[in-house]
Amino acid sequence: MYGTEGRDLTFAAVGDAIVTRKFSVYEEPQFQTLINEIQNADVSLANLEVLLHDYEGYPSAQSGGTYMRAPPWVADELSWAGFDIFAAATNHAGDFSHGGMITTMEALEDRNIAYAGLGRNLAEARAPAYVDTPAGRVALVAACTTITPGTEAGQQLPNIHGRPGLSPLRLETRYTVPESAHDFLTELSENLGLEAVKGRRKRLGFPVPGEDTGAFTLMNIGGETDLDFKVGDEYAVRREANEGDVEAIRRQIIAARAQADWVIVSLHTHEGSGGFFNDDSVPAFLESFAHDCIDTGADAFVGHGPHVLRGIEIYDRAPIFYSLGNFFMQNETVTRLPAEIYDRYDLNPSESLPATLFDKRVHDQDENRIGFLSDQSFWESILPVCEYKDGRVDTIRLYPLDLGYEEPRPRRGRPVLADERTTKQILESVAQLSEPYGTTIEYNEEYGEINV
Repeated sequence: MYGTEGRDLTFAAVGDAIVTRKFSVYEEPQFQTLINEIQNADVSLANLEVLLHDYEGYPSAQSGGTYMRAPPWVADELSWAGFDIFAAATNHAGDFSHGGMITTMEALEDRNIAYAGLGRNLAEARAPAYVDTPAGRVALVAACTTITPGTEAGQQLPNIHGRPGLSPLRLETRYTVPESAHDFLTELSENLGLEAVKGRRKRLGFPVPGEDTGAFTLMNIGGETDLDFKVGDEYAVRREANEGDVEAIRRQIIAARAQADWVIVSLHTHEGSGGFFNDDSVPAFLESFAHDCIDTGADAFVGHGPHVLRGIEIYDRAPIFYSLGNFFMQNETVTRLPAEIYDRYDLNPSESLPATLFDKRVHDQDENRIGFLSDQSFWESILPVCEYKDGRVDTIRLYPLDLGYEEPRPRRGRPVLADERTTKQILESVAQLSEPYGTTIEYNEEYGEINV
């Protein structure tokens, strides 16, 4: 396959690494065995969903959720664990403005750690990262669909700098409605005077929302996202990947294919089917994009972002992990947060600490967990270890991970190999999610296995 015939590779991957504390100090067998699996692979990939700095820069007015910062030595911890290469394109890339991006890149570069998806300009963010292993040269191409406004990298020109940021795979959302509803929306826009506003914008030479989409656009004059509507037989929400971004990523896969023995594509995406977010559904655009990446030359596709597991597909003898969930989930022990996030939860920024915020987010008056942290699936994950023989994946071992859902805050969020009961529960869930793709998972007491 693409020049990898006769070559073997062991590839391990995990999802979101939200790490804020040292973990190399732990010695329990369930943790050490997990680390050994990662270290023994020829190449291991993690999604780095924290920014590495010591608060030198400035927090952004908008964040991807919690402001995800970690000390730069977290990179040393992950390297100790056996990770060779990182995907760095996430919705948290801009949490501490461009300065946070730069310090993160410098922390990785000072340690000679390969990363992809983040750059000082668009060309750098798009470019593959490479790591040399005994099994050959491995390339990573990374991108993100869940984009906090203003965090996309900007193109470099001869007379002006590009902008630091992530490699974007922008999504275009289309709302399909029956004709009667479409007529109502156009009448609404007309009566609100929004069509007259569009007309004036056109006469003045400014862009008009929807003029190039082939759809009716309900314009939001407040500056937020406009809504595009098409006539259809039913109500539906559909997202489509921006074709220009898809083509740009294809070019990087082709370039990586020429320069490396193995190519991995990573995508950070919180979006699910329809209008859903952070759930286990797989949207049509994600399936299509993953297939396109494999067709273009990728040997594996690794998804992450929604913080839960999604199904596994074997497409043309290449693995597609639609989401590997969380690997570390230590967002509750971030040490400092800016005023804006306290305001979201009606807390006085001058009198509150991060612990106060997380208590409010996680507990109600009866001390029961609420919100997404109350969902046990956020605290369960898998480590897939893929064995490639003669250039194609042969077997995949799936090691279920327990992040300590029932543990107190100082101890939860760090993965260990799950016990027998939880192993069976996680594998049954992954098998059910993978069933639509015809993927069969065989189960034993320690891990699941996919034989391709």
